[in-house]
Amino acid sequence: MGSQSETIIDIMTRIINKASSLMTEPRHFGTDDILYASEIHMLDVIGRNPGINVTELADKLGITKGAIPKIIRKLLDKDLICRYQTKDNKKMVLFELTAKGCTAFQHHIEWHQKFDSGIMQKLDSLDKTELLFLSNIMSDIEKYVDKIKQV
Repeated sequence: MGSQSETIIDIMTRIINKASSLMTEPRHFGTDDILYASEIHMLDVIGRNPGINVTELADKLGITKGAIPKIIRKLLDKDLICRYQTKDNKKMVLFELTAKGCTAFQHHIEWHQKFDSGIMQKLDSLDKTELLFLSNIMSDIEKYVDKIKQV
């Protein structure tokens, strides 16, 4: 591996560590409740997909269905989401945000807009060829990480 490649891996490692630290800090999102990353990100998926079920939540979050109930329980206890069933399928449980959940959801969007704005500014300065190249590299790295994860 060349020194430039090693430098890139070092930079990626620092970015991952810093972002992980930033993203895992529990925080308030416009309510009195402290929300952990797993909670706000599940809330975000529910907010973007009202009427979502457990299987869809797991797929969108990239986690197992078994991990969903614990987080759902916390969000229900904090009155951030509600669950319901449709008349035609009583077995399927669906989720949507409460008014309080909508507040947290909106504050999370605003937090990401602030956080993402610097990155977006840099990406917007790239031409289409550079963006496509970067997108392909990032996608290939993600696939590689997924492959390693399975080993």
